[in-house]
Amino acid sequence: MDRFNKDDKQSDFFTEYGEASRYQIQEVVGKGSYGVVGSAIDSQTGERVAIKKINDVFEHVSDAIRILREIKLLRMLHHPNIVEIKHIMLPPSQREFKDIYLVFELMKSDLHHVIKANNDLSPKQHKYFLYQLLSGLKYIHAANVLHRDLKPKNILANADCKLKICDFGLARVSFSDAPSTIFWTDYVATRWYRAPELCGSFFSRYTPAIDIWSIGCIFAEILTGKPLFPGKNVVHQLDLITDLFGTPEAEAIAKIRNEKARRYLGNMRKKPPVPFSRKFPNVDPSALRLLERLLAFDPKCRPTAAEALSDPYFNGVAKTELEPSIQPISKIEFEFERRRLSKDDIRELIYAEILEYHPQMREECLHPEDQTTFLYPSGVDRFRLQFAHLEEHHVNGERRLPLQRQNISLPRERVSPTENNNDAHDIDFQRGEDKSAHLFKSASISASRCVGVLPKEKSEAEETSSEVKNEGVDGLSQKIAVLQT
Repeated sequence: MDRFNKDDKQSDFFTEYGEASRYQIQEVVGKGSYGVVGSAIDSQTGERVAIKKINDVFEHVSDAIRILREIKLLRMLHHPNIVEIKHIMLPPSQREFKDIYLVFELMKSDLHHVIKANNDLSPKQHKYFLYQLLSGLKYIHAANVLHRDLKPKNILANADCKLKICDFGLARVSFSDAPSTIFWTDYVATRWYRAPELCGSFFSRYTPAIDIWSIGCIFAEILTGKPLFPGKNVVHQLDLITDLFGTPEAEAIAKIRNEKARRYLGNMRKKPPVPFSRKFPNVDPSALRLLERLLAFDPKCRPTAAEALSDPYFNGVAKTELEPSIQPISKIEFEFERRRLSKDDIRELIYAEILEYHPQMREECLHPEDQTTFLYPSGVDRFRLQFAHLEEHHVNGERRLPLQRQNISLPRERVSPTENNNDAHDIDFQRGEDKSAHLFKSASISASRCVGVLPKEKSEAEETSSEVKNEGVDGLSQKIAVLQT
């Protein structure tokens, strides 16, 4: 490939704005259903970052709303165990842009790959991982947000054992006056980590307890190295759950609002519960006691994230005074969830979110009478060409540095990055003889995990929430037929 084809794209390159020259893209590190991820160097700070290019954002309204929701939530949530958006590139046109470039902190892997590559995690690492997950979840729930899709692939990891929750596309802000039938469906959370009340529409209103169940499933996977409930379909999922916990009590079954699920569980043969000490041999008994609480069949019996952090398992570890706090998110921020949006509506809302990272431009949009005649060129055109160049050589198996900049940037004073005053606290957690330096010993681990752009792995039994909707046409077993009669 030539350094650049001598066509009109070259003129776009030479009109880019100074913010694009701040980031020097190194290589494509991942490709997925939403776009491409490239690692880059921030020339101002020397920090390695990940730049996520989301293609054709407005092709499908549902996907565009998911992206809007995630961008908005990550702007508001600031916690050491939640991934951070550092910057969003200013698009060249407010009304015509199609792609978005998000700058994230770079994380080396995700918890799925860490578990897969390490079968010898220490008890101290087990505790440290769970502590971070509950700390991040406590903050999320304090903001009245339910994540709804917690799983190892949505938890980013670094070699120092630090974890960060990501992928808030299925998250929802829970308002007390919002009817559950408007925004909530059963198709949330990848099936293996889905709470039983989501498997059968057991309850009319979902609570933060659905995330607590997912954390319990993740913790069990950390302890054993394999998924706890790898169900092939909804009924198989319920069978696996009841194989461990036994048949639910009649009182619990009576609370189920879905008649078919209630009848199925009511007619199920009596199963005795399996002691956790037998299911998880050689595991710290205090860890198992907390795990049983996290995985209570009745959501009302599960602890909140704050209560779980107060469990004796964390004695001498939890330092709540150092944890960030947050007020519940205002319903005004998410009023768009209550109305039907067109593509132009979503484009306008996303552009408003982008302007939060460009304060000078935002002020001029709010006060157009003070707007200057200066036209803000965009750095997106340069990034589009660089990504195209890198993707071509990525497909060919080559690793080449991106094309270098050939002109001097325009002054950057007008569009300055926002200051991040949220200094991440660092819990003084003694990990002892952990193996953090060896967490990434698997060559298969990719930095693409840093922002959750993951290819759909059709070979896996696990399916994402969007795929679950096809369960009704799968070839189901005779047990599923019981639910349909």
